Amino acid sequence: MISTKKSFKNNVMTPTERKSKVLELKKEHEDYFNDNNLKDALYIPKMAFRPRGKDDLHVSFFPSELKKEQDIYTEFVSMSYDCEDPKRTLYYIKHNPFWSEEFEVHESSSGFQTHLIPVSDLKPLKDITSKVKKDIIDIDFNIPNPDEKEMTVVAAIERLTLSIDRIANTLEKRL
Repeated sequence: MISTKKSFKNNVMTPTERKSKVLELKKEHEDYFNDNNLKDALYIPKMAFRPRGKDDLHVSFFPSELKKEQDIYTEFVSMSYDCEDPKRTLYYIKHNPFWSEEFEVHESSSGFQTHLIPVSDLKPLKDITSKVKKDIIDIDFNIPNPDEKEMTVVAAIERLTLSIDRIANTLEKRL
């Protein structure tokens, strides 16, 4: 079992801690990956930041990540891999075989070179609010119409109450 206790050394996560946090973050998007047959999706959560001299937000990827020649799925996190988007928006970056020429190189304060992608170039795929909307649409709202059948007011209210209870139970299970 992976320890959840933080063992920061100079405020740097261990590879094991980082991997554990990324796997936990990815769980939110598993339904999307499964529904779209993306079992081996390259999911790399990233911090959005405004590079010096730029007006808009960017994400940066290491050459080793871009060399994998796969589409990338990402969401916005902090340096410690805590989610920074309450909607948990999943973004898509189509693999660009010309990434080394087209993505601007950025050197971090620690000397690592990465390639910048403007956040505006990311394609949003889904967020938790779209998941809730989809789940609500899938609920069977079989509410009786008392005008369609001859039914007493009491019987109509009883059937309506049962339908409302069923809807509430379904929502409770899905949320």
